[in-house]
Amino acid sequence: MASAGGIGLLLVILTIVISYRAFTNESLMNRYLFAVDGIRNYGEYYRLVSAGFVHADWWHLGFNMYALYSFAGSVERVTGPLQLLLLYMASLVGGNLLALFIHRNDAGYRALGASGAVSGLIFAMIALYPGSNIRPLFMPFSLPAWLFGLAYSLYSIYGIKSARDNIGHDAHLGGGVVGVLTVCLIVPDVITYNWPIVLLLTLPTLVFLLVIARRPDWLYVRSFSLNTREKETADERFNRQKFRRQQEIDRILDKISERGYDSLTKQEREKLSE
Repeated sequence: MASAGGIGLLLVILTIVISYRAFTNESLMNRYLFAVDGIRNYGEYYRLVSAGFVHADWWHLGFNMYALYSFAGSVERVTGPLQLLLLYMASLVGGNLLALFIHRNDAGYRALGASGAVSGLIFAMIALYPGSNIRPLFMPFSLPAWLFGLAYSLYSIYGIKSARDNIGHDAHLGGGVVGVLTVCLIVPDVITYNWPIVLLLTLPTLVFLLVIARRPDWLYVRSFSLNTREKETADERFNRQKFRRQQEIDRILDKISERGYDSLTKQEREKLSE
């Protein structure tokens, strides 16, 4: 396994610390995770970043940190530490922006994890080392890096379209393509010498974006998947309402912390009592 490099190791440690705190503090978890309602209706754009530092459980955290540790060092050796940090954060935000675009009308959608940022690192590594091999976790064989990247992109598009699982395929796809584009800006020689690989990694996503921009209803064509949902479920409605209540309580508690209990309005005191 490759070394994480200085920035990679720092990101691993920081993510583990914040995720552990969120495991034991539900209010912190709710405040940091990606939430369409919070971003669109409350302007909490920080969630595009903070969601990458909290995880659902130890397995989710461990898988992402293993991937981050495995690929960060290889990229940092070429880009440098600060550029690696820029690439990681750009991939994180880019992945969450794609998720926000796709789920913009689903107020109850929530997500968390560093997968988008890690996808950006993996795709950047493939663009830098197209002749390398990648061995997926728990798999007994390796794949050429370019083939892994292409298959990953196509599978992510299928995952978005089919909505068969609880995986953030949109963040993976957006983070991956932003990682490739960012490493091309940082290391322009990638375009000169590895342009076929860059095209291979970005073209499926660019075509997908063009399709959903021109025909957004294509994502919800029922014939593609029996699991495609046409309306909000009871669980989604409950989660959305619970999230809004938690947001209001957090706002009231912050107001008490800053200005004291006497600053609350009558309505705020009644809501806090409830």
